[in-house]
Amino acid sequence: MRIGRRGQDGTDPKELRAELDEILKFEDRPGSVCGAACQKPDPRNCSRNCPDIPQVLSSDPEKHPLETRIAPLVYEMKRLGVFEPCWSCEGHNKPDGSFWKLPQVWFYAHSVVHLRVLADGIKELHLSEKLSVPWHITVTFSDNDNAETTFSLHPRIDPTNVKLASLQNDIDALARALRDQVLAEALKLARQSG
Repeated sequence: MRIGRRGQDGTDPKELRAELDEILKFEDRPGSVCGAACQKPDPRNCSRNCPDIPQVLSSDPEKHPLETRIAPLVYEMKRLGVFEPCWSCEGHNKPDGSFWKLPQVWFYAHSVVHLRVLADGIKELHLSEKLSVPWHITVTFSDNDNAETTFSLHPRIDPTNVKLASLQNDIDALARALRDQVLAEALKLARQSG
Protein backbone atom coordinates (compact mmCIF):
# COMPACT_ATOMS: atom_id res chain seq x y z
CA MET A 1 0.00 0.00 0.00
CA ARG A 2 1.24 3.46 -0.83
CA ILE A 3 0.95 6.14 1.83
CA GLY A 4 -1.25 8.80 0.30
CA ARG A 5 -1.71 12.39 1.35
CA ARG A 6 -4.87 13.40 3.15
CA GLY A 7 -7.39 15.23 1.03
CA GLN A 8 -7.09 15.72 -2.68
CA ASP A 9 -4.53 18.49 -2.63
CA GLY A 10 -2.48 17.46 0.40
CA THR A 11 -1.37 20.00 2.97
CA ASP A 12 -2.18 23.64 2.24
CA PRO A 13 1.26 25.19 1.54
CA LYS A 14 0.21 28.51 3.11
CA GLU A 15 -0.89 26.84 6.34
CA LEU A 16 2.28 24.76 6.46
CA ARG A 17 4.46 27.81 5.87
CA ALA A 18 2.61 29.77 8.57
CA GLU A 19 3.22 26.97 11.09
CA LEU A 20 6.88 26.72 10.13
CA ASP A 21 7.24 30.50 10.36
CA GLU A 22 6.13 30.30 13.99
CA ILE A 23 9.43 28.54 14.62
CA LEU A 24 11.60 30.24 12.01
CA LYS A 25 10.71 33.76 13.16
CA PHE A 26 11.53 33.12 16.80
CA GLU A 27 13.98 36.06 16.87
CA ASP A 28 11.06 38.45 16.32
CA ARG A 29 9.38 37.54 19.61
CA PRO A 30 9.42 40.34 22.17
CA GLY A 31 10.45 39.81 25.78
CA SER A 32 12.28 37.04 27.51
CA VAL A 33 11.65 33.31 27.48
CA CYS A 34 10.73 33.51 31.15
CA GLY A 35 8.19 36.29 30.59
CA ALA A 36 7.19 38.79 33.26
CA ALA A 37 8.63 36.60 36.02
CA CYS A 38 12.18 37.30 34.83
CA GLN A 39 14.03 39.42 37.35
CA LYS A 40 16.92 40.37 35.06
CA PRO A 41 17.35 44.06 34.19
CA ASP A 42 17.84 43.13 30.53
CA PRO A 43 16.01 39.85 29.81
CA ARG A 44 17.29 39.80 26.23
CA ASN A 45 20.56 38.49 27.68
CA CYS A 46 18.90 35.39 29.10
CA SER A 47 20.35 31.96 28.55
CA ARG A 48 19.66 28.37 29.49
CA ASN A 49 22.39 28.70 32.13
CA CYS A 50 20.57 31.33 34.20
CA PRO A 51 20.42 30.14 37.82
CA ASP A 52 16.88 31.57 38.17
CA ILE A 53 15.30 29.31 35.53
CA PRO A 54 14.27 26.51 37.95
CA GLN A 55 12.06 28.95 39.87
CA VAL A 56 11.00 31.32 37.10
CA LEU A 57 9.75 28.62 34.70
CA SER A 58 7.93 26.66 37.40
CA SER A 59 4.21 27.15 37.97
CA ASP A 60 4.92 26.58 41.68
CA PRO A 61 8.46 27.86 42.31
CA GLU A 62 8.32 27.54 46.10
CA LYS A 63 7.25 23.90 46.31
CA HIS A 64 8.22 22.56 42.90
CA PRO A 65 11.08 24.36 41.15
CA LEU A 66 12.45 22.66 38.05
CA GLU A 67 15.26 20.24 38.75
CA THR A 68 18.60 21.84 37.93
CA ARG A 69 19.76 19.30 35.34
CA ILE A 70 16.58 19.43 33.21
CA ALA A 71 15.98 23.21 33.52
CA PRO A 72 18.19 24.19 30.54
CA LEU A 73 16.30 21.80 28.23
CA VAL A 74 12.94 23.10 29.46
CA TYR A 75 14.21 26.64 28.78
CA GLU A 76 15.29 25.73 25.22
CA MET A 77 11.97 24.07 24.44
CA LYS A 78 10.08 27.12 25.66
CA ARG A 79 12.52 29.38 23.80
CA LEU A 80 11.38 27.87 20.50
CA GLY A 81 8.08 29.65 21.15
CA VAL A 82 5.80 26.85 19.99
CA PHE A 83 6.00 24.44 22.92
CA GLU A 84 4.73 25.02 26.43
CA PRO A 85 6.55 22.77 28.92
CA CYS A 86 4.31 21.74 31.81
CA TRP A 87 6.26 19.08 33.74
CA SER A 88 9.79 17.72 33.82
CA CYS A 89 12.11 15.28 35.54
CA GLU A 90 15.89 15.06 35.31
CA GLY A 91 15.82 11.31 35.95
CA HIS A 92 16.67 9.49 39.15
CA ASN A 93 18.29 6.39 40.53
CA LYS A 94 16.99 4.39 43.48
CA PRO A 95 18.93 4.58 46.76
CA ASP A 96 20.76 1.36 45.78
CA GLY A 97 22.04 3.08 42.61
CA SER A 98 19.82 1.21 40.16
CA PHE A 99 17.87 3.15 37.58
CA TRP A 100 14.42 4.42 38.64
CA LYS A 101 12.95 7.35 36.63
CA LEU A 102 13.47 8.51 33.06
CA PRO A 103 14.48 12.08 32.36
CA GLN A 104 11.71 13.75 30.40
CA VAL A 105 9.90 16.96 29.56
CA TRP A 106 6.13 17.06 29.13
CA PHE A 107 4.77 19.86 27.01
CA TYR A 108 1.80 21.20 25.08
CA ALA A 109 1.92 21.76 21.34
CA HIS A 110 -0.84 23.02 19.08
CA SER A 111 0.67 21.92 15.77
CA VAL A 112 1.60 18.52 14.42
CA VAL A 113 4.08 20.30 12.15
CA HIS A 114 5.92 21.61 15.21
CA LEU A 115 6.02 18.11 16.66
CA ARG A 116 7.39 16.79 13.38
CA VAL A 117 10.31 19.22 13.21
CA LEU A 118 11.07 18.58 16.89
CA ALA A 119 11.07 14.81 16.30
CA ASP A 120 13.16 15.19 13.14
CA GLY A 121 15.66 17.38 14.99
CA ILE A 122 16.00 14.91 17.85
CA LYS A 123 16.43 12.05 15.39
CA GLU A 124 19.22 13.95 13.62
CA LEU A 125 20.99 14.61 16.92
CA HIS A 126 20.97 10.88 17.62
CA LEU A 127 22.12 9.99 14.10
CA SER A 128 25.00 12.45 14.44
CA GLU A 129 25.97 10.65 17.67
CA LYS A 130 25.30 13.62 19.94
CA LEU A 131 22.92 11.48 22.01
CA SER A 132 23.79 8.16 23.65
CA VAL A 133 20.34 6.65 22.97
CA PRO A 134 17.39 7.54 20.74
CA TRP A 135 14.93 10.04 22.23
CA HIS A 136 11.37 10.36 21.01
CA ILE A 137 8.05 12.09 21.53
CA THR A 138 4.98 10.30 22.80
CA VAL A 139 1.41 11.38 23.39
CA THR A 140 0.35 11.46 27.02
CA PHE A 141 -1.96 13.37 29.32
CA SER A 142 -1.36 15.19 32.57
CA ASP A 143 -4.46 14.60 34.70
CA ASN A 144 -7.68 12.66 34.29
CA ASP A 145 -9.69 15.89 34.52
CA ASN A 146 -7.51 17.74 31.96
CA ALA A 147 -8.70 17.16 28.40
CA GLU A 148 -5.62 18.86 26.92
CA THR A 149 -3.22 16.48 25.23
CA THR A 150 0.37 16.68 26.34
CA PHE A 151 3.46 15.19 24.79
CA SER A 152 6.55 13.73 26.39
CA LEU A 153 10.12 14.02 25.16
CA HIS A 154 12.13 11.17 26.69
CA PRO A 155 14.72 8.52 25.89
CA ARG A 156 13.66 5.27 24.30
CA ILE A 157 15.58 2.71 26.31
CA ASP A 158 15.69 -0.71 27.86
CA PRO A 159 15.36 0.23 31.56
CA THR A 160 17.37 -2.82 32.62
CA ASN A 161 20.45 -1.63 30.78
CA VAL A 162 20.71 2.11 31.31
CA LYS A 163 23.03 4.51 33.08
CA LEU A 164 21.43 7.67 34.39
CA ALA A 165 24.66 9.63 33.86
CA SER A 166 24.51 8.92 30.10
CA LEU A 167 20.89 10.06 29.91
CA GLN A 168 21.69 13.21 31.84
CA ASN A 169 24.56 13.90 29.44
CA ASP A 170 21.96 13.58 26.69
CA ILE A 171 19.87 16.25 28.46
CA ASP A 172 22.87 18.57 28.28
CA ALA A 173 23.45 17.78 24.59
CA LEU A 174 19.79 18.37 23.78
CA ALA A 175 19.80 21.71 25.58
CA ARG A 176 22.90 22.83 23.66
CA ALA A 177 21.76 21.74 20.21
CA LEU A 178 17.95 21.60 20.20
CA ARG A 179 17.21 25.14 19.02
CA ASP A 180 19.62 25.08 16.08
CA GLN A 181 18.60 21.57 15.02
CA VAL A 182 14.85 22.29 15.16
CA LEU A 183 15.36 25.51 13.19
CA ALA A 184 17.37 23.58 10.59
CA GLU A 185 14.63 20.96 10.30
CA ALA A 186 11.93 23.63 9.98
CA LEU A 187 13.91 25.35 7.24
CA LYS A 188 14.47 22.03 5.44
CA LEU A 189 10.74 21.24 5.54
CA ALA A 190 9.88 24.75 4.33
CA ARG A 191 12.23 24.32 1.34
CA GLN A 192 10.97 20.83 0.51
CA SER A 193 7.33 21.86 0.61
CA GLY A 194 7.68 24.72 -1.66
